[in-house]
Amino acid sequence: MAGQVLILCATRLEMATFLDRSPAGFSEKSDKGLTVFSSPDQSWALVISGPGVFNAARTLTACLERFQPECILHTGIAGMFDSFGLNPGDAAVAVSDTYIHTGVDTCRTGTCQTADTDPQIIQSRVDGTASKTSRSHPKGADPPSGLAPQSCAYGYQMPLDPLPFDLVVGQKMTRQGIYALDPDLAGSSTDLLARSLGCRVIQGPFITVSSITGSYEKAAALSQAFSPVMESMEGAAAAHVAALYQIPMVEIRAVSNRVGERDKTRWDIQTAVHTVADICETVLGERT
Repeated sequence: MAGQVLILCATRLEMATFLDRSPAGFSEKSDKGLTVFSSPDQSWALVISGPGVFNAARTLTACLERFQPECILHTGIAGMFDSFGLNPGDAAVAVSDTYIHTGVDTCRTGTCQTADTDPQIIQSRVDGTASKTSRSHPKGADPPSGLAPQSCAYGYQMPLDPLPFDLVVGQKMTRQGIYALDPDLAGSSTDLLARSLGCRVIQGPFITVSSITGSYEKAAALSQAFSPVMESMEGAAAAHVAALYQIPMVEIRAVSNRVGERDKTRWDIQTAVHTVADICETVLGERT
């Protein structure tokens, strides 16, 4: 065994099938609000964080203060965006995760038309080399000539302009809440799962939200602004903590529903939970 894998998941429901399939003898301990499962051979530990960025950050920090795993597998179920053609039970691996509420809102008075999704444009804004001209403009009017237009929806600009400081020192993209995940780990995990699972597996950017998207209109606006594969409520927070402790992390999620779909009769949580178990077993099996 190359080293212990720390599995981080928001709810026990998402890990139920994995735990049901696990060999007898794994332990479960609760301490100061943490619920931690450990395999008989100590090759993996599973911690249930609770949903949301604050629970994820607190739980992962508490774990990493106690021991240093070789890597973190952040997993669970999530909503997918239509543009990637996934179905419930399919899986995706994050190449980055963006906390969409990070940044500076500079579009104060108008509604713009499109978003800056080109990586070079985003990087120029992070580096401070983009145009400094104000983006404010009368409601309904086109953006001033020469400005890169922004997407404004539901009362805020998407994506936001970068903060004037790094959230993780030395990682400028965190000024816009963008956390790049280990590319080698993401790539090898995608290849492994694509060969092993009986479902579609892709990789791409994820977004983290603190409010679940409740309409197709907002889902479309988020898709236009960030081009994400999936939406969750914990990924960027976990990536932030992992970066601070310099522990490589891979984020792999199974599709349970379409982002914006609030008719839960159309969700397929059971199939997604089975895929989560397949993901964990495959990743852990490769490391033994």
